[in-house]
Amino acid sequence: GLGRIGLPTAVTFAEAGAKVMGIDINGDVVSGINIGRSRFTDEPGLNDRLRKVVTNGKLKASTKIEDMAGADAIIVAVPTPVDDRKTPNYSYIKSACENISRQFKGGSLIIIESTVGPGTVEGIIVPILEAGSGMRAGKDFGLASCPERADPGKIMKDMVNVPRIIGGVDGRSADVAAALYEKVLGTKAVKVSDPKTANAAKLMENIFRDVNIALANEFALLFEKLGIDSMEVINACATKYNFVPHFPGAGVGGPCLPSNSYYLISEGVKVGNIPYLVRFAREINDRMPDHVVTLVEEALNEVRKTVKGSRISVLGISYKPNIKDLQLSPVERICGELKEMGASCALYDPYCIGEVAFGFRVEDDLQSAVKGADCILIGTAHDEFKKLDLVMLARLSNRPAAIVDARHVVDPKRARENGLFYRGVGRR
Repeated sequence: GLGRIGLPTAVTFAEAGAKVMGIDINGDVVSGINIGRSRFTDEPGLNDRLRKVVTNGKLKASTKIEDMAGADAIIVAVPTPVDDRKTPNYSYIKSACENISRQFKGGSLIIIESTVGPGTVEGIIVPILEAGSGMRAGKDFGLASCPERADPGKIMKDMVNVPRIIGGVDGRSADVAAALYEKVLGTKAVKVSDPKTANAAKLMENIFRDVNIALANEFALLFEKLGIDSMEVINACATKYNFVPHFPGAGVGGPCLPSNSYYLISEGVKVGNIPYLVRFAREINDRMPDHVVTLVEEALNEVRKTVKGSRISVLGISYKPNIKDLQLSPVERICGELKEMGASCALYDPYCIGEVAFGFRVEDDLQSAVKGADCILIGTAHDEFKKLDLVMLARLSNRPAAIVDARHVVDPKRARENGLFYRGVGRR
C-alpha cells in the first residue's frame, strides 16, 4: 500500500539504506512514484525525499505482488474503512495478506501497520497467512502489529518523533520489529504483549480524542441555548493543569476517527460488551453537520432570507486544516443538505482549486466564491482563513449577509462590526 502512510514509510526506509519495493494496485500511483512524484503535495518534504530515493535506486514501485518475493520484511499499510452500516471493511487487508501468503519466504517478518480491531491479526490475518504459505506464525515467520500513529500534514516529522507501539505474535517477532523501527526511524519502540494490545492502544488514543470532541460538541449545543460562549469557557478551563482542551465544530472527518470507534464497537458486540459511551460519542459527532445546516438556516432568517434561493459560500472542504483530504469530510454532508434545501453552494479551498468536489466545482479564488454570497460558511480552519479580510467579505457579499463559523477562525465581534450577522458552533 503506497498511500498517505505507506509511501512516507517506504521513503523513510529507503533513506535508511534499505532496498525498498513498494506495491500498490493503482497503476497511476505506481507510475508517479517511479518518476519521483507523489500525489501528497500537502506532506512537507515528501516529494523531494521521494525523488532522491527513486533516483538513487533505493525505492521502486510495482503493481505486481510477485515483485515482493524474497523480501526480508513486509509492511502492510492498506486502507481499513467502514461500510455504510458502520461495519469494519477488512477486504483490502484480507486481499493483501492472501497475496502476501503466496509470495513471502520463510524467516520473513510481516508487520501490520493498518488500523484494525483488537483480535483481527490473531483471528483473521494469522489464518490467512498460514493457510496460503503452509507456514506457522511465530515459528516459520515473524508477525507483528505496529499501527501507524502519524498525523496527516505532519507524517514525515511524526514518523521519526512519535514512539511506535509493537505487539508481536511471539517475543522474537516483537524484538525484531522493535529493533527494525528503532534503527530506521531513530524513535523509541514500545513493546506490548501481543498484536491485539497494540491495536487496542491505537484505537484508544484516537477514540479518546473522538469522545472528548463529542463532549465539547455536547457542551456547545447546550451553551448556545444558555447564551454562553463555549470558546470562552474552554479557554478559561485550559488554565487548569489537568484540563485537555478539545473544541466543538462541524463534525469529525478523515479515515481514522470516524472509523476507529466502530472497530472497537464491532469487537465489543462479539463478546457481549458494547462500549456505549464510545457509540454515543460517535452519534453526537455524526450529527454535527446537521447542526451547522441549522445554524445557516437561522442566520439567513436573521437577515430575512431563506436557504432556498440563497448563495452559500463554503470556505474549506478538507476534513482537517492545511491538508488536501476529503475523506468523510463533514462539509460534504453540509453541502448536500443545503443543496437539497434549494441553496446554491460556491466552494473554495486552497488545496482543491479548480477540482470537482461533492458535485461542485471548486472556485479558483476566494473572491469568486464569496461574491454575491448571502451566507459565508467556514468549513475548515485552513491557515488562510484565519486571516480573512472581513471588510472585503462584507463588501463582496449580498448584504445583508451572514457568516457561520463552524471552525472558530473568525472573531464574532469583528464580523458584526463589519455588518455580517454571525453564528458559530457553541457561540452566543
